[in-house]
Amino acid sequence: MAAAWHPPAAAATAADIPAIMRLTVDSWVASAQAADFIPYGFNFLADKAIEPDLVSPSNLIRQASSSAALANYFDYTGDPRVRDRIQRTLSAFGKLSLPIGKRRLQQLVEATHALSSPVGRWRLKSALGRFGLLYQTSGDGKVVSPDGSYGNALAGTVALALLTEVVYSHASGDQSFAGLRAAWRDGLLSLRIPGGGFRQDPSSIDDSDYYNGEAWLALAVYGDLNKDDLRLTKALSDLDDALLRRYSENPSVNFFGWGAMAAAQRYKTTADAKFLAYLRQLGDGFVARYQRRFAADANNCAAMEGIGAIAAALKQSGENDTDRARALRAWLSNEVTKLDRLQIQPGQQGLALGGEAYLRAPRMAEYSGGFLAGIYDPLTRVDAAGHCLSAMVIIERNHLF
Repeated sequence: MAAAWHPPAAAATAADIPAIMRLTVDSWVASAQAADFIPYGFNFLADKAIEPDLVSPSNLIRQASSSAALANYFDYTGDPRVRDRIQRTLSAFGKLSLPIGKRRLQQLVEATHALSSPVGRWRLKSALGRFGLLYQTSGDGKVVSPDGSYGNALAGTVALALLTEVVYSHASGDQSFAGLRAAWRDGLLSLRIPGGGFRQDPSSIDDSDYYNGEAWLALAVYGDLNKDDLRLTKALSDLDDALLRRYSENPSVNFFGWGAMAAAQRYKTTADAKFLAYLRQLGDGFVARYQRRFAADANNCAAMEGIGAIAAALKQSGENDTDRARALRAWLSNEVTKLDRLQIQPGQQGLALGGEAYLRAPRMAEYSGGFLAGIYDPLTRVDAAGHCLSAMVIIERNHLF
């Protein structure tokens, strides 16, 4: 059970957020792997690297999430050192991309909203697959798969690859990946369920709260930076209404962080009050229910992204001194104060596990700048650092403290 949360005794401004961000970025830039991806992670208790010779679907989507965080850092700081890392990763996503399209008959079937029917879903999926009505292995779109399998080409991965490219190309002016940008946009839209979210992958007819949020955020940022793309503008308007309706009526903690960032982006782009209303609902729900789920010693950076986005939108709207705004900033401040304890420090070779327990872990120094899964949890993974980096960029960019 998560520990009870108490307001911090002091403000989070004591944390040197720029220094914490730089340590993470330094480690990613200086990674010994000149390869395409950042080392996935390490279990210090077992003294084993996580997937040292494998890129699984879970690994790939977390690499994409972290690359999007790095692109946001680049957009915020202009640090030229990260360009090569982002370019290598985008090139790798391009090499792993598969063409995708859909037949006219598939479009007609999907327009009937058959994919949203709760009845006979296994039979429906089998029938659509048998008649080639799930996807085509040709077309203008692309999805990203670690192994050439369409079943492992997750909607969230193509969404976050698109998000990385959109933010990077805007910040750098580098249009080298413009073709991939358009193909990933079309690939993501090909997975859209009419009136709903996004299919988990081309072989599925089910959606995912995580991927729905990631895809909404990617398209929201794309739409903000490509306002002349009328097809996307129309699709995004329909998506806004579908996801706001669904997650207002049925909140999901898995959708929370990504959905909050997406809604905040849409509010920033459109100034439409419906997005602010949804963000206020999310903030109230977090204060009343969700915050109890986040243990005081855990890495809660994924939630910090969402809370930071809500706090920034409230600030943009002029709401700074309500109970809601103060409660969200207080929770965020409390989380910021422990970031340096979650981050692996240069030369660190062990971890205090509470009381007199201490884990000797000489290889921990190799992951300097990474973030642990918790203050006492001897596990690091690339997405733990990615979420923390993203949260810190949101905090710093919007001057939340």
